[in-house]
Amino acid sequence: MQPARWRFVGDDELLLFRERGRELPVGDPTGHDLHASLGASFEGMSIALSRIGLTLGTPIIGGDASAPGCEPVMRARIEAGGAIDPLAALVSKRRSYRGRFEAPTDAARTTLRTIASADALVITDSKAIEQIAGLHERATWTFESRREYHAELWSWLRLSRDDPRWNRDGLNADCLALSEIERMGANILLKPTPFRILSALHIARPIVSEAPQVRSATAIVLFAPEKRLDAFDAGRRFYRLWLEITRAGLHAAPMSACADDPEANALLRDDYIVPPDRRIANVLRVGTIEPDKVAESPRLPTNEWLV
Repeated sequence: MQPARWRFVGDDELLLFRERGRELPVGDPTGHDLHASLGASFEGMSIALSRIGLTLGTPIIGGDASAPGCEPVMRARIEAGGAIDPLAALVSKRRSYRGRFEAPTDAARTTLRTIASADALVITDSKAIEQIAGLHERATWTFESRREYHAELWSWLRLSRDDPRWNRDGLNADCLALSEIERMGANILLKPTPFRILSALHIARPIVSEAPQVRSATAIVLFAPEKRLDAFDAGRRFYRLWLEITRAGLHAAPMSACADDPEANALLRDDYIVPPDRRIANVLRVGTIEPDKVAESPRLPTNEWLV
């Protein structure tokens, strides 16, 4: 959705806004994921500034600044000096991969264990991954079976290269790792009306299932930040965790349904003994794939996110 908008004030202050209309009122009614996204954007900006010898200070909530169509989120001081962030070189390499991964290797499993931490639970057991694949499929259908949820998802899908938003935002067919035949079929079957008919006939669920992709993963990573962290700060940490996965030479894709569905979330917490002071904020499937097979996500031009 790319909701973050920025304004540099003088040489020493940065304002973060969010653009109204770039949210998911059905899929994210509390705005949790929106604010996590803004936190990830803030962390990305901090890393970017470190590359030119600047340090971004602690964010301060709100402010009285205004921008057309936007709401103020945070402000922070910019200071000269500071080392380049150790994860800076990974930013351009971090990409989601939503297709099937290559066969897991022992080397990849070993590398993944290096990112395990108190807030990153790494699951490599193949039987456990199989069970989580089924759990994710059920959780996904819990949301996709709701007409209003699917309509909102459809509004962010770009399945034809003729779509003027193909390279701007949302999820295009390349980022979904769809073949030419798959994207042609999706462009017909995922339209709200046909999908509603298929749902009534009980044949829509396999169309949106990601179980095969999940089963191909080398590992599942449960992102479990402390409950005391708000969504913004959890988003900052989530972004860094994903860069750490990239540093390990692996790619990842979010399985947000597992975190957003209360039943699936509770089962994961119980099965993998998540401490009571932590919560499962997101779930990632992680694996190996050749970098040239991973599409770059659409991005808005710079002049649209500077306000």
